[in-house]
Amino acid sequence: MPRLLGVLSRKRVAQAAVFGVLLVCVAALGVPHAVFAQADGLAQVGAASNLSATPLPVIIARLIQIFLGVLGIILVVLIIYGGWVYMTAGGDGDKVKKAKKILTNAVIGALIILASYSITTYILNLLLNAAGIGGSGISSISAAYSEPLSGSLGAGIIDSHYPKRNAIEIPRNTLIMVTFKQPIDPASIIDGYDADAASTNMNLDNVSIYQTNQLTDGTDPADISLTSTDVVVSVTDDHTIFVFDPVELLGSSTEDTNYTVFLGPGLRTEDGDVAFQGAYRDGYEWSFEVSTEVDMTPPTVVGISPSPSEDAYAPNITVSITFSEAMNPVAATGTMSGGSGFRNIEVLDSTGENVDGTFTIGNDYRTVDFTPTDACGQDPCGDTIYCLPRSENPVSVEAHAASVGSEPPAAVLIGALYDGLTDASGNSLDGNDDGVAQGQDDDGSEDPDIADDYDWDFATSANACTDVPGLASISPGIYSEFVGPDSDVQTAFDMPMKVTTLGTGNIQLWPDPWYEFWFSNSSETDEDTNVSVCGTSTHPTVATIDHPTMVSPDDAGWNYYPTITSGVKSAYQICMVPAIGPASGESTGSCNVSADWPYCCNGERSRTACMTQSGEQLPDTGD
Repeated sequence: MPRLLGVLSRKRVAQAAVFGVLLVCVAALGVPHAVFAQADGLAQVGAASNLSATPLPVIIARLIQIFLGVLGIILVVLIIYGGWVYMTAGGDGDKVKKAKKILTNAVIGALIILASYSITTYILNLLLNAAGIGGSGISSISAAYSEPLSGSLGAGIIDSHYPKRNAIEIPRNTLIMVTFKQPIDPASIIDGYDADAASTNMNLDNVSIYQTNQLTDGTDPADISLTSTDVVVSVTDDHTIFVFDPVELLGSSTEDTNYTVFLGPGLRTEDGDVAFQGAYRDGYEWSFEVSTEVDMTPPTVVGISPSPSEDAYAPNITVSITFSEAMNPVAATGTMSGGSGFRNIEVLDSTGENVDGTFTIGNDYRTVDFTPTDACGQDPCGDTIYCLPRSENPVSVEAHAASVGSEPPAAVLIGALYDGLTDASGNSLDGNDDGVAQGQDDDGSEDPDIADDYDWDFATSANACTDVPGLASISPGIYSEFVGPDSDVQTAFDMPMKVTTLGTGNIQLWPDPWYEFWFSNSSETDEDTNVSVCGTSTHPTVATIDHPTMVSPDDAGWNYYPTITSGVKSAYQICMVPAIGPASGESTGSCNVSADWPYCCNGERSRTACMTQSGEQLPDTGD
């Protein structure tokens, strides 16, 4: 009977152990789906919060592995103890029997735990790989496609910069320009600015510009950077755009040279907050290649709005000038108020008086928009609409060329600023597009018809245009599959848009699962398409999102989500509400957004903000 009870007892132990192993296996096998959901849905939140990104199920699996390891140690101790009891039994039958029992049960337990350990280790490795922690899976794929210190462009505080990421054939006399989405404390970029606003030295604590090949392991970028006096730094009046002007030509006349710009984590906003936060807290970095050439080609005007026409335009039309190349934003932006202020571009009423307003720049520093200060209504979003003077007599626009010195087309500084428009290489505007930059007239008459100033006029009507912009087409389409990893992501609007509202704050591209991914925007006028807006024939706008190579279908392909907020506005300053455009399963449609249904997701209206397939909420689009 005791032997039978012992056998039954051992059977119960074995059955319990087997059941325990099966329970561990079943629980572990249920983890992968949770791991994927955790890794997909929480990656962006975890990165932004600085917390551990290890999924909870993986942590539990690790604890199980540790627990089994502890049990293994206990069994080893029991085996040693059983052996000691056997060796010290001294012929005592009861002690020998006790020792054998301890050893038998310990060996059985050891075999079970070894099997359990092997199974859980195997499953844990699968989970770690699936979660991207074990050298393959999500993390390794994202590591292959992401670019370190890049995510602040578009997804973070940086809207755009020039030269662009990985640009080539950049002239040696280039400016380096950065546009932030918020005003930045100039002192964190300009050394000594807090004591003297006229300072122009680069703050090496937060900014480094250096030849890329000089950086080796352990080298501090500040140690190989151009010195603080090697670069003249200027800033726009609103403290959102900083321009770095190297005193000497960059690079070499005999070979191409690669440069890197690093903006460090010490940058602060004008409110005193850290500029680079969350996943982007280490700063931002990009590189470009400088050629052996010096840019001696002056910029020209390639597009204007509104164009000269016999028709009168609605008074809330945006005055816009697009140039052939990137322009110096310090020379192309500013505010006119009470007849004084920024005069490099002027909007004049029928009496020749300056119209008060603000000039802003966008579209890779190629397009300047003018917004007047005369409030004349509200758009569907509740934002103020501003109007030009209402008059059948023409409103005129004058874009002034900068004065040139003895080596045209290079402009000359008047004090610390240019007295007209210059490109990103310091060349004055070629307003008459004859290939020669003549600058302004020498007699001081300020005649807009002299030299290379560019001017035109147009008439305005009495009534504002309130037509709502929509999307004519999008590419890739909704739910498109097998999209090329380098494909353009474009949104074609059904009317002309206010270009400076099409930046990365309003048109975005998000990967899912999230990883460090940059994007920047540009736009152009579709000259091949004619549309009628408020009785005026015109051309619509196409916006393009520039991005790095997306995850290839060869690596299973990932989902990407373009988003457009209601902050985009037409050339008449009207926001895109309701959201009109391609719908799921339809060529065109409207989401009919309302207070109860404020979002438009994949062409379908929604009560809640748009979500990725993994359940991650996209940035609030507001429409």
